[in-house]
Amino acid sequence: MDVGAAWDEFGRDFLAKTVFIGRSTHAMNRPTFFLVGAAKCGTTALYECLRQHPGIFMPHSEDPARYWLHKEPFHFCGDLGIAEWLRVVNDDDYLKLFEEAPEGAVCGTATAWKIYSKEAPARIKEFEPNAKIVIMLRPPVTWMRSWHHDLLRYAYEDKVSFGEALAMEEDRKEGKNLPRRPAFAGCLQYREAARFSEQVERYYQVFGRENVFVGLREDFEKEPQTFLKGLLNFLGVDSSVELEVSRENDSPTLRGTHHFDLAVGRVMDRMPGGKGLKKFFHKSLEAKYRRFTDKIFAPMSDKKIDSILEEELLEEFEPEVAKLGKLLGRDLSHWNEPRFPRSEHDHDHHHH
Repeated sequence: MDVGAAWDEFGRDFLAKTVFIGRSTHAMNRPTFFLVGAAKCGTTALYECLRQHPGIFMPHSEDPARYWLHKEPFHFCGDLGIAEWLRVVNDDDYLKLFEEAPEGAVCGTATAWKIYSKEAPARIKEFEPNAKIVIMLRPPVTWMRSWHHDLLRYAYEDKVSFGEALAMEEDRKEGKNLPRRPAFAGCLQYREAARFSEQVERYYQVFGRENVFVGLREDFEKEPQTFLKGLLNFLGVDSSVELEVSRENDSPTLRGTHHFDLAVGRVMDRMPGGKGLKKFFHKSLEAKYRRFTDKIFAPMSDKKIDSILEEELLEEFEPEVAKLGKLLGRDLSHWNEPRFPRSEHDHDHHHH
């Protein structure tokens, strides 16, 4: 090889490396898979599980105040109307979440509310044309009750009775009888959010079936290693890695004073010296306070459904379950069976 040709080759190589460096590190580390939901279907457990894989990187923060912003940056779903302080708005800030990814790692993100966004699929496709999509699902009726329980947990819902919350859907669509701080536009439209077939179809249309992995929470719980092997193969990473599975973000029975306790906690957080006061209360008085209030107040939410309401909803959602089963090529008829014993408390709350 003559000197000129060698110099040309060196120049091309140098230029390629310089351009590569100039694109900055986080241009390399882009998310290529997106766990988009649905909430309360094992998405947090799956996120914590996938993070253990040496070939996968998902943004994470040990700081409780920043945990959700790293795990669920709520990017690409502006139509949900989520407050800006709760989400990562621009692409540069979003890409910074992936700066620490090791070289060659497959990057991903988990935003369980993204599935409810109508604009998200097209925006993800524009950002990453070869994106792989992961969706987790469970039976719509149990999902609705679990979602209602979770919204109560964070005070995004103020109707303690699940039946009453469902009866309010039409009013709320028109902006009436809304709680002071709902999570996002449409979060109280339980039936609409539980029509999973529409949401899956949206992703199938934009990305093609071969790029969408639809997992069922029941499979993940019954045969976690088989489920994970299938998912890791889909993501194109080593599927022989054993990952540890644990339940995450599980919400216990909510106490009768739950919303009052939340409000007091928030006020104390804003007060000078309030955090110290909270610690003192937790250490010395909390047990007495709980014993006293539990005697007086019935639990706010025990995660069960009134059996009559459950039967009505199962009948209403039978066509949806059939449609989803057909779409996924699976028999989901067992989703039409009642799952809950009668709730002791549902009737108590109907008159509130």
